[in-house]
Amino acid sequence: MTAEKLAVNPLKKVIVTISAGHRPAGKEILNANTIEFIFGLGKEGLTPLERSLAGKKPGDSVTIQIDRSAVPEFFGHVLICTQMLKSSLSSFYMNVKIRSVENASPREVIQAMARITSCGDGCSCGCQCD
Repeated sequence: MTAEKLAVNPLKKVIVTISAGHRPAGKEILNANTIEFIFGLGKEGLTPLERSLAGKKPGDSVTIQIDRSAVPEFFGHVLICTQMLKSSLSSFYMNVKIRSVENASPREVIQAMARITSCGDGCSCGCQCD
């Protein structure tokens, strides 16, 4: 096994921590939450979040100023429910740190695809479709 770090690319399992605050390094809105997803499986192509992480490696970070109203589109299928939508701020900073990038097993890819395609309008599963 090589010590070379894998980069964020299609069909890689990506684990990130996401925090949000009033300032670029802030965590007042959202403490670091860990999110795991398979990169590049969205029905509509890459989400803006995925585009901002493409090619990056574990240890890399991205800070983005974002409008609260843009959060669902920015994350798409990657982050279904989020505390960031509850913020009273119209704009805040979101910090994403890549924790690991791994080869996804075929089973993990199929499971992720099934989760992404299982929701529809008014599905009542607790996702953003509700």
